[in-house]
Amino acid sequence: MVIDCHTHIGFKEPLIASPGELLESMKKAGIDATCVFAGELNGCPTEKLLEELSHLPHLYPIGSVSPLSPSPPSLAVVEEWLASGKIYGLKFYPGYEFYYPYDSCVRPYLELLVKYNKPAIFHSGDTYSKAQGAKLKYAHPFEIDELASELPDLKIIIAHFGNPWFRDTAEVCLKNKNVYSDCSGFVYGSFQERDKRMFAEALETFMDYSLVHVFGRTKLLFGTDWPISDQSDYMKCVSELFSTSQEREDFFVGNALEVFDIKNISNV
Repeated sequence: MVIDCHTHIGFKEPLIASPGELLESMKKAGIDATCVFAGELNGCPTEKLLEELSHLPHLYPIGSVSPLSPSPPSLAVVEEWLASGKIYGLKFYPGYEFYYPYDSCVRPYLELLVKYNKPAIFHSGDTYSKAQGAKLKYAHPFEIDELASELPDLKIIIAHFGNPWFRDTAEVCLKNKNVYSDCSGFVYGSFQERDKRMFAEALETFMDYSLVHVFGRTKLLFGTDWPISDQSDYMKCVSELFSTSQEREDFFVGNALEVFDIKNISNV
């Protein structure tokens, strides 16, 4: 079983991709299920995402909130999405949008996630080159620490390893039991030899500084950032990088089941 916990569909630049294309890519890569993120940035608000995925049970919808937009979804609407099981978490885009994860505009949505035991996923680190005007200061993984300390029952995923701040991401994950990371979006397209070497180094850095050898949990989830990154190439690159079967199980499926609170995976 393999779960890709970080993919997108989109309907305008900088990202255009359909559920059908995602399914084709998953089949080619040998991926059984995916978490698919909504995002205003690419023309796919949560309502549109739910419509597109309504008959595809092996694609798990992750809603999104742009808290500084003129008309973000109301708390009542978000609660209905969560209470009814329509979404499995919320994605936030600091860096592309100019707020910190701990800002007051985000907090009411995060408290709903705690209530329904679903995670908040925060963009972190480098921003997509096609998205103009992003500001990295909002997307540093250290900005997650304050939030994680204030809301210890909120499950948090730092997206993209916090690339290039791998050690900082590992420290935030180590310090806060409620924080995980995913390894998505390391490359545009396919891995070249240099990318493979750098990814292996990044993974080793994360594993070392998050003290996997002490605590026995990777706290890392498999994610690709498709369609920005190629799913098949991601699978080839990462498949041989774990030293134990338990690390592989945590990475490819176990952590995702726990963090996203997925209970119907047997239906895939």
